[in-house]
Amino acid sequence: MKPNLLCSLLALGVAAVLSSCSSTPTANLDAKTDAVLGAMSSKLAAAKTLRVGVTRKASPGFNVGMVVAEAVNGTVVVQRPNRLAAQLKTSEGARAIGFDGGNLTVVDHAAGTHSVVKAPSDIDSALRSIQRTYGLTPLVGELIANNPRAILLQGVKTGKHTGTESINGVECDRMAFTQEGLAWQLWVATGDKLPRRISLTYPNGEGGAPLVMTATITKWELDASVSAADLTVSTPAGSRAVEMIPLE
Repeated sequence: MKPNLLCSLLALGVAAVLSSCSSTPTANLDAKTDAVLGAMSSKLAAAKTLRVGVTRKASPGFNVGMVVAEAVNGTVVVQRPNRLAAQLKTSEGARAIGFDGGNLTVVDHAAGTHSVVKAPSDIDSALRSIQRTYGLTPLVGELIANNPRAILLQGVKTGKHTGTESINGVECDRMAFTQEGLAWQLWVATGDKLPRRISLTYPNGEGGAPLVMTATITKWELDASVSAADLTVSTPAGSRAVEMIPLE
């Protein structure tokens, strides 16, 4: 039997899926939240390429029985509509994830393992497929999608503007969202309309404090100059293939 890649993916820096992939009614958003999300999504979607710097922290024991990197620091490069590559330094070692318009590649450098699975041909369809099949999504995947608003609002019941707050010296609109089994917040800069932080809170099935995962965007480069090397995640020589196990 091949080793299960699920724990490796979580250690990699991918996050538990933010949204339900099932068909749901339109989310109930207040006018301010609707406007901020629309402006953010339009600006991100208009960029043909992105280079994003991200840090992420997760509560200890975020997923019971699974190895989750509690700290992640990395860069994600996107070329719309169908290429992305992430290079990450995590508390579980160096990781990489890439999508080339047909295959998703995950590399765990510390463990010396990798997996390659088929995926749909564009980033958004690939994200939905990975969510549906494996219950996972790449780090800040919702924000780098071709249509961020649509990906973010899958499964969302309510969304409301809760004021403004400074994130690393940048004034941001803060919004709170609810969906089944999950509450999350999003901070979007009032000036350039780019997201600066996203935080997910899950109830703790063990009866303890809620489990929190927070990603902070430290750098946005829109229409950045990217090379083929920037978008390539290669399998290292000697790396051992492992299987990504579907949820069902």
